[in-house]
Amino acid sequence: MQPEPKRIFSAGKAERGEEPLSIGVIGPPGGGKSLSSLLLAKGIQSVRGGRIKAIDTEGGRLRKFADSVDFDIVEFNPPCRSDHLLQAIKQQVADGAAVVIVDSMSDEHEGEGGYLEWHDDQVPKMGGNDWAAWAVPKAARKRLINGILRIKVPLIFTFRAREKTQQSKNEKGKTVVNNIGWQPVAPLEIVHGLDLTCILPPRANGVPVWKSDRVGEDFIIKLPFYLAPYIAEGKALCEDMGRAFALWAKGLPSPPAPNSETALAEDSSVIQAPGESEATEAEQIIYYDTRLAAAALNGSTADERLDALKKEWENIPAKFKSSLKAAKDRRHKPAAIAGVSS
Repeated sequence: MQPEPKRIFSAGKAERGEEPLSIGVIGPPGGGKSLSSLLLAKGIQSVRGGRIKAIDTEGGRLRKFADSVDFDIVEFNPPCRSDHLLQAIKQQVADGAAVVIVDSMSDEHEGEGGYLEWHDDQVPKMGGNDWAAWAVPKAARKRLINGILRIKVPLIFTFRAREKTQQSKNEKGKTVVNNIGWQPVAPLEIVHGLDLTCILPPRANGVPVWKSDRVGEDFIIKLPFYLAPYIAEGKALCEDMGRAFALWAKGLPSPPAPNSETALAEDSSVIQAPGESEATEAEQIIYYDTRLAAAALNGSTADERLDALKKEWENIPAKFKSSLKAAKDRRHKPAAIAGVSS
């Protein structure tokens, strides 16, 4: 028998390029999940070109938004199996999708023919062995997750949510019931594998929750530092955010989102620093990131802009430099060289 060929693993310098991007929008009915996802997709489309492809597991309910956003729809009928969903996503990617929406990914879990029902159907085939009946749906879900991680076309998933409670003991030893907040109808292995997740409570009108004092919600929300500059607190999910996310995923410069504390300006002198006593660390980082973006535009030549960027960097407090170094090197420096907004 011939020995298996030796595999060669060569390391190279890590550099930003096109990255996978997956977004989860979680909430009960009435928060604006579907429309918000379409608006994000419209912004992504403006960067990537191609069509918005929406996989609708809820009987074509997305069609109600067809007058607001131009998109293609796939009516995904039961069974809502993991492997079928992956096939549907891959087919839209192969068809040149700018972005693929799945509304709602919760049906993979509890929909007709989804993970839970698929298990029940497997029980008699496994001789009544309930534990063994999980093998087939579990393997298909694992392939779905692995498949999602490898797709570079941006993906947006909506998840239904339910309020949940948790029992605990208070300081007197009595059992108390705590509301831990809105939880997605989906397994954590799917939700936590996404790049960005937010919660849209009832009547949110598309304005997500990015911070929560409820332990369950805080555990679900995911806002990584590399996407945080494109989020404006208190602002609804919109085309501008989608456009910024798409530029980041392409490895291209993208301006941070303006908010009440900071605003991108060509003249960095008009940007007011948030008072350190009342501003969060994230707000201060966004402020200094905005100063760097403005400095990268300050000059008529690349050398002048790079010099302005260098001087601005020297003025940034040392405690924030580790958080901002990647932004300086990967966004602002290329922007200064090219003479375009970062």
